[in-house]
Amino acid sequence: MDLEQTIVAISSAPGIGGRSIVRLSGAEAVRLALSVTLRPDDVTFSGSQVIQREICLPGERTLLADFWIWPTSRSYTRQPQVEIHLLGSRAIADLVLIDLRRAGARLAQPGEFTMRAFLAGRLDLTQAEAVLGVIDAHGEQRFQSALRQLSGGLSGPLQNARNDLIELLALLEAGLDFVEEDIEFIEMEELRERVTCIYDSLARLRDQIQSRSTNQSIPKVVLLGLPNAGKSSLFNALAGSDEAITSPVSGTTRDFITRKVHWQNVDLELVDTAGHELPEGDVIRKFMADQTRFATEDCDIGILCVDAQAGMLEQDRELSRRIPADQLLIVATKCDCLETECPAFASQATSAKAKTGIEALQQAIVAKLTELELTEDTLVPSSAIRCLGAIEETLGALATCLDGIAGYHSEELIASEIRYAIGQLSEVVGAVYTDDILDVIFSRFCIGK
Repeated sequence: MDLEQTIVAISSAPGIGGRSIVRLSGAEAVRLALSVTLRPDDVTFSGSQVIQREICLPGERTLLADFWIWPTSRSYTRQPQVEIHLLGSRAIADLVLIDLRRAGARLAQPGEFTMRAFLAGRLDLTQAEAVLGVIDAHGEQRFQSALRQLSGGLSGPLQNARNDLIELLALLEAGLDFVEEDIEFIEMEELRERVTCIYDSLARLRDQIQSRSTNQSIPKVVLLGLPNAGKSSLFNALAGSDEAITSPVSGTTRDFITRKVHWQNVDLELVDTAGHELPEGDVIRKFMADQTRFATEDCDIGILCVDAQAGMLEQDRELSRRIPADQLLIVATKCDCLETECPAFASQATSAKAKTGIEALQQAIVAKLTELELTEDTLVPSSAIRCLGAIEETLGALATCLDGIAGYHSEELIASEIRYAIGQLSEVVGAVYTDDILDVIFSRFCIGK
């Protein structure tokens, strides 16, 4: 990949839109962009600007377009950069792209614009991954999560820890340089306190990452209850579909069914489970019971469905004890058959048949997730996976360092552990990188980003 060449690509999303964008970056970006216009030399380049020019099209036709021009100091890639904004036709953008390539621009590789931004110091690696997170975000919470990471929400604490360790290493190595003069640039007790502080901050960050989604999972809301309690009907009403089979016959649901939903800018997964009151001695039903138990144990919120006519039975109370009270909502089902609005045992009253109480239950579920702080991820998943290993390695090195300080080990050994920890953090933020790391990260981008 020649970073000195001027690259070009269509950067607007596929499909129908009001505007198409062709992006160029490189030393010849301005000249090449204007080469496809009627007046290729008629421009005075003085900082960031937007100009209008007529683009030449086949058949001696022209089209007015906006040219957004950024100088090196102001551009995303820290190279001269131009965006040509056209009418939304993809066919027109393709024609302009062909002309620009004929003029000498090279078609950009996937993620090459963002890679240039990274290599120029505009972004670190975690921020570069956040760019992809913004592009791929499904739902408001993942979009906001990626934006926080892009603005330094992850790299900030890691950079701070790395900078602190570099300072400590410099003090240690300065002392080693003057070992014969018996000059101590940092006392071991101060070193221990500062390393402990860094260790604690990184351990909190690790725990935070582990407590959130590292594999793009979302909060899981499980519907449980006795057979024929109306779980599947309620599931269908909440999900807005008929995926779960409903029947007055007890035990109709034989496996759990899942559906991802999006309510009030919150993504979550609904799970419909088999009934808990199952006959003994039936291998299939025992398997169903095990699957239901596993789903219940793994849930973030449990929705205990209780038949409003039957009331709260002892078996229902037993089920309610399987889930922590702060993660449980007790919901009365089939309330269309009652004269009262909500039974005393339930926090929500619903009727899947009459479609009543469904929206209120959705709001209650979102409120519970918000209360439990389960409505947002702190990291783009790929960053979380990559960071966890490096943070664990760093914590291991710092733990060895603290053991060395406590055991009065040589300062050379202590310094080597700090140096290793710095190296691990440097790889995460991209201060030190290999071609393999860059290939893995940027190959997932689309062309034009």
